[in-house]
Amino acid sequence: MNHRHPAIRVEGLAKTYPGKPPVQALHPIHFQIDAGEMTVLLGPNGAGKTTLFKILATLLRPDAGEAWVAGRPLSQSRAVRAHIGVITDPDRSFFWRLDSRENLRFFAAGYGIRGRAFQRRLAELAATLGMEAFIHRRVGSLSSGQRGRLALARALFHRPTILLLDEPTRSLDPAAAGDFMHLLGMYLQEQPQASVLLSTHRLGAVAPFARRVLILNHGRLLAHGAPEELLAQAGLPQPETRTAALARLYEHVTGRETEYGR
Repeated sequence: MNHRHPAIRVEGLAKTYPGKPPVQALHPIHFQIDAGEMTVLLGPNGAGKTTLFKILATLLRPDAGEAWVAGRPLSQSRAVRAHIGVITDPDRSFFWRLDSRENLRFFAAGYGIRGRAFQRRLAELAATLGMEAFIHRRVGSLSSGQRGRLALARALFHRPTILLLDEPTRSLDPAAAGDFMHLLGMYLQEQPQASVLLSTHRLGAVAPFARRVLILNHGRLLAHGAPEELLAQAGLPQPETRTAALARLYEHVTGRETEYGR
């Protein structure tokens, strides 16, 4: 039995954006993610995935409900941010005229990592993530795969215990997406208590790591659990691969065809 405190606990989070008519991005949802667990969040565009990530990262306030991240309520935003690493859109979240090292220096300073501590951690990540060849190049000159590695370096710089990764492989080709997940897997081996919530349209890359799955559609949480258990509950046969299992479950729950797994 698992007696560890959940890494993330969500109780009734809801969000509506104003408009004519208003758009309810998240209906009240409930779930938890345990320490040391990778959970994959699936859903079509407009399902509410990015809204959920922004709320958990304390970048957006919910209209209702509460969540605890690393045991801290979202209202303790500074304490929450000290424990999380976040990836949103690497193409929009860097200073493109600065080089990779300068970008990491800026973000590391926000966590109080400066001087020799910065240099040591930079050297560790550059070696681990294979960034030596482009660490002094402007971000605007990097390939999408290199920016993906830089985004992962930034998220891991302060050794967070919780990673919130909103489609981190969005702009990567299949080979680069596989490399990204391999590097993420290395970090999780080094930090066995680290937890991940990751959204993606690349099931082929993430499926081997996914212990649990969340499926959102139109702001509603339709499924949450281990893929094999959810398939059994739905009376569906177990496919030969984890990728196919997630794709079949997604199509069954949402009623949508999917390109997941490519």
